[in-house]
Amino acid sequence: MLPKFTTSLKNRAYFFLILSSIIPLTLIGYISYVSMISLLNTNIDDGIRSNLKQFQISVDHVFSNLEDSALQLAMYNGRVADDIETFIDTNDILTKYEKKKAVIESISLINAAKPDLGLIFFYHANKNQVMFENQSVEDGFSLDLLPKLADGINATFYGPHMTVRTAKDMSVFSIARKVNLIEGEDLYVYIETGIKLFEDLLKSQQYKLEASSILLNSEGQVVYSQRPDDFAIGERIDVSLLNGTSKTDAIKHGYYVFSQKGEQGWYIITAVDKISYSADVKQWIGKFALFAALSIVISLFLGLSIWRVVSRPLRTINREIILLGHNKFNSKVTMTGIVEFDKLLEQFNDMKLKIQDLFKELEEKERKKRVVEVEKIMHQINPHFLHNTLNTVQWLARMNGQDEIDRLVALFTRVLHYNLGKEGGIVSLSEEIEALQNYVDLQRIRYAYHFDVQIEWDAALGDVSVPRFIMQPIVENAIYHGLKDESGSIQIKAFEENNRLLITVKDSGDGMTDADIARMLEPQSEEHKKVGMGIGLSYVKYMLEVNYGQEAEMEIKGVKNEGTVFKLRLPIHRRTHREDLP
Repeated sequence: MLPKFTTSLKNRAYFFLILSSIIPLTLIGYISYVSMISLLNTNIDDGIRSNLKQFQISVDHVFSNLEDSALQLAMYNGRVADDIETFIDTNDILTKYEKKKAVIESISLINAAKPDLGLIFFYHANKNQVMFENQSVEDGFSLDLLPKLADGINATFYGPHMTVRTAKDMSVFSIARKVNLIEGEDLYVYIETGIKLFEDLLKSQQYKLEASSILLNSEGQVVYSQRPDDFAIGERIDVSLLNGTSKTDAIKHGYYVFSQKGEQGWYIITAVDKISYSADVKQWIGKFALFAALSIVISLFLGLSIWRVVSRPLRTINREIILLGHNKFNSKVTMTGIVEFDKLLEQFNDMKLKIQDLFKELEEKERKKRVVEVEKIMHQINPHFLHNTLNTVQWLARMNGQDEIDRLVALFTRVLHYNLGKEGGIVSLSEEIEALQNYVDLQRIRYAYHFDVQIEWDAALGDVSVPRFIMQPIVENAIYHGLKDESGSIQIKAFEENNRLLITVKDSGDGMTDADIARMLEPQSEEHKKVGMGIGLSYVKYMLEVNYGQEAEMEIKGVKNEGTVFKLRLPIHRRTHREDLP
């Protein structure tokens, strides 16, 4: 069977608090992320497409104006065309002057009607000659030098490029429309228009993005670029990859590209850096991560606070349980201020008081029981009957000259008088030793001096108080159970050790087993009744518990074929006067 996983209440509280924070944060974060991605991307894409559309419309309008103006000047049946044809065909200087003046006036009228138009002139490609210019033109002008943007009907659109005026002060769009007046002659009307609007549109940044505008001609060649490092002038782009109004990342690595196609076939594209494109999302993710971390920290702090609220009462309850386990019933219970725990502590305190009362009751019952047992033992023999009978035997022995019997009865009388005396349960050590000596002498006469008993004790301890009849049962046990009616020796010692009275009784018998020792300590054992006074070691145990409690110790150790050692350790209580003894 696998061991059951266990963890502390504190760890579980932290786990569930963190879990309760992470789950809603994850759900809210996911929904917010998806919604924000959709919203931001939609807004950004729509904004960029709107800007591209506006730019495309504006440039188409510019080209439309150029085309209309060029058409007015290049009409075959118009007055301007007639004046130009006359100017070319005649050799009369005055006529040439008048026609030139008329053409320039016509150009001025068109320029006045459309002030956004700039430089206007006619260009004779066969002769590489500029004619009828309304402003001075740089030397070496050639249409082949201009960047072609798109082709129209009998017209070609150029730009953006620097103006061909002598004073190169701005970028322009231009148109060159062919005028078919004289067969075999390539004559074009050339018109420029300023592109300030175009530049303003290209300089604008959509939604604070790093957006760059690139202008492609109808063949996909870059003619204008705000990011020449990545979209170089003259570079060709596969226009088939442009997805109309949708963005694509197939044009250039690291960029999203939006495109719009003009009416004349040119393209305007906006390249947005992917990092910049997702910057707002990343910024939001960073803020949300910070918010999530802060929420988890707050949850941990709340968990710690909750744990402190719970742990203090738990420690109080645990302390009370430990004190109860060590039988300390008088400790004062400290309330926690939390109703639920205080009720539990009150119930625990009531239980503790009841247990204390039960212990006191049991101790009192046990004490009374021991006293009764002692009294029962002490009164097993009728003292008066025994004394009277023994006195009669002693006088008969003396009258008949039986000295041994006289001495035996005298010793037995003194032993009985001491053991059954009513002077009190506590005597001095010297009195106990004297009574023990009488008992040993009596037993030696009985057993014909087959064993040797040695008593050693410190006379300075003679006034130490000991329970009456505390040593004789031990010696009696050594004689009857240790020596087993065989010759041997018993050593009895009484000395001070570590500020306590140490009484040792050692025999040289076979040694008692643990089972024998346990049987000897049983109260009212049948073994007690078979020998001596019928009082066993249980009496010694009772007397120690009644008079000393936990302060006294009795130790019995038997070793096979080496004998048994009894040790008593008693606290030293000295009584200077006999009347002080209980």
